[in-house]
Amino acid sequence: MGTSSFRNLNLLSLIVILGSACSSVQKLDEPSKLIQEPYYKPIGEAANVFIYRESETDFRVRKSGHEIPVVAFSPIEYPKSVDNKLASYFEQEIGLIWKDIKYANARISKDAWKNKETLTDELKKKEADIIVFGTISESNSGWSFKFEIKDSVDDSKFGDFELSFKKPVSTEEVGNWTQAIFWKASDRIISLETKQTTVPVWDRKPDLSRIKEIVNSSVKGLLNVRASSSDTEILWKGKSLGSAPLLDIPVSEGIQEIQLVLKGKKPITKTIQVRAGKKNYLFHEWEEDKTLGAAKVISVPNGLSVSIDGYKQGETPFYRSNLTPGAYQLELLKENADGAYVYYEGVLDVKPDKVAELALPYTGQDLLSESEFWKPSGEIGFSAIGPKGLEFAKKKNLPNGWNGAYSLPFIPEEMDLEGYFLLPVDHKEGSVAVTFHFQGLSLGIEAGKEKVSIFQFPSDGKTLGTYKYKDVDKDVGRPFSFKADPKTKKLSLYLGQDKVWEGNLPVGGLWTISVLTRGEEFREKAPLKDLKILYKGYK
Repeated sequence: MGTSSFRNLNLLSLIVILGSACSSVQKLDEPSKLIQEPYYKPIGEAANVFIYRESETDFRVRKSGHEIPVVAFSPIEYPKSVDNKLASYFEQEIGLIWKDIKYANARISKDAWKNKETLTDELKKKEADIIVFGTISESNSGWSFKFEIKDSVDDSKFGDFELSFKKPVSTEEVGNWTQAIFWKASDRIISLETKQTTVPVWDRKPDLSRIKEIVNSSVKGLLNVRASSSDTEILWKGKSLGSAPLLDIPVSEGIQEIQLVLKGKKPITKTIQVRAGKKNYLFHEWEEDKTLGAAKVISVPNGLSVSIDGYKQGETPFYRSNLTPGAYQLELLKENADGAYVYYEGVLDVKPDKVAELALPYTGQDLLSESEFWKPSGEIGFSAIGPKGLEFAKKKNLPNGWNGAYSLPFIPEEMDLEGYFLLPVDHKEGSVAVTFHFQGLSLGIEAGKEKVSIFQFPSDGKTLGTYKYKDVDKDVGRPFSFKADPKTKKLSLYLGQDKVWEGNLPVGGLWTISVLTRGEEFREKAPLKDLKILYKGYK
């Protein structure tokens, strides 16, 4: 064999080795198994029951919340130039601000802040609602403090405030710290010594009302209620909150009952589980004139302008009832100072006694928490949506078949849909099927504790292959992705970095994604770790 041939053989071997090393999954030599096509179906109000869910990872998901926030104060790391006496003075002055705010002090030891796991255990034990993180910076003129008020579980920020002290530079600015030392005798107290020490003076004090607002918001969630009739009145604890649409109204965390009232209709009561610091959505479609239709248009994130037949009608999320059936020209635009960028232009087909639904998750990050993007599907006694988004729960054993959630129909574009199955240690028992539904084709993955199988329908019901993930990032999970390219008219399915299926992309129609579990192999709580849609070209 010549030198050139030997070199080529080595290169080929290297390519094979590298290809094998980069593989994310291993195809198992197992016979195909039969699988029932994952299906979803709309369910009525009676079937979509409320089920309380506890959370293994979020102790702030509660049946009832705190009326007075429980606050944990992190230690402040002072620069070396600030001695213990000066640090004590700062903390005493700052402490006076908090005296006028109603809260309970969690009192976490300093050592606990040095270890993340220990701190998490302490915060859970004390049922802390928020952590106040303080930092200090020093300049020639004085000291500035910044305080961030964050959720004790997920590190989301409720707000922040700043304050500062200045070094005295003239006799008018001198502050005095008086220290008196006494000696107590049996019949009297004798003053031994009095000292006066020059101390910093306030330069900028924070807005106390703003701090109170931030702290109080830590035990409340935001309620958003929309209804097909704008005359719908919303009541909470017997008090009227106003008429629909109701946006970002603070309500106490925990289980809450919301009543919807419309003249001439039987009042409706809906139960929700409010997680402090999060948004909660309710929508109710009243039974009205069956000869008319309705429309529901959402985007992720919210805030796109909705134009129908050339006239601006509002912003997403958009709801409109009593529409005359027919085809409407729909535009979704992002407006700014330079004009408007059209994200979508198409036809909205409104039919009698139906809701025309459309979604555009143009930067669809963390879709599992976008409750308005999902609709529950399943049997009575099952609930798909909780305070943190998709969380499966049941009140009783469910019959064989699929339960879960499916998305609103979303706009077909060049895009990637990415997600993560839980790691085997977290997945435990049960199975989860993620299915991409196109016109005339359903393509998906069913994941168990150790293995995943891919399938497509229509078919004979047999899986196309079964795989096992190799080494995965324990902080991420088991990744999968669907890649749709209308330009090449190709659809691909990946497990990790491995393309395990490719075929022709169906033409026409809207697309839907479903996340389902089977009654006979029920997967409780969060079905996935993450899910996102990435539209190419949208920012």
